[in-house]
Amino acid sequence: MIRKYNFQQTAAGILRIPAGIAAYGCAWLFFRHTPEYALRGFGFQPTPFWMNLSSALILLVISYSGYRGWKNGQGFSAYHESGLYHNIDPVSGGAVAMDFYAHRVTGPAYLLGQLFLAGPLMLLGSVQHFRNRIPASDSLEASLAETLALLQSINKWQSLSDHPGKERDILLLAKIGRIDFSTARGPRFKASPEGGS
Repeated sequence: MIRKYNFQQTAAGILRIPAGIAAYGCAWLFFRHTPEYALRGFGFQPTPFWMNLSSALILLVISYSGYRGWKNGQGFSAYHESGLYHNIDPVSGGAVAMDFYAHRVTGPAYLLGQLFLAGPLMLLGSVQHFRNRIPASDSLEASLAETLALLQSINKWQSLSDHPGKERDILLLAKIGRIDFSTARGPRFKASPEGGS
């Protein structure tokens, strides 16, 4: 079960790398060319050096923002959880129309923000997947299988204090996803029998 878990973590980590690089590429292209296009529309002639430098600085800010969010346990947010979401009370037809047109601006802005943050979040998530792997050994595999069989035979919610000396195995089984684990009312866990509900 450890090797299967490690394979899943490795595969997830590898798949996140190209996704993160692609998101960084999209952010680079957006911030490299959109401001230049806008400046040229106003009659300015920005040099490629300054446009590249400003794009690189913006990517640094995005990377820092993504790192800070990842470090705080945050990730991608749903639209209604973002600061761009608004809900105008439909007290009149004007309010409904205003709400509709406002979402036409804030909706794409939210999508772009999530796309730009995907770069650092995907790459940092990749690192986390690699760190989540468990050093595999036959003795640990046997110990986890024995602990899992014991917990499945009991088939009820228990606490760590019910199994002294098995705390590490239980926490690893929870990490692997082989047992239900809850922190409500203290750490508690349950392992349903194979084929059970």
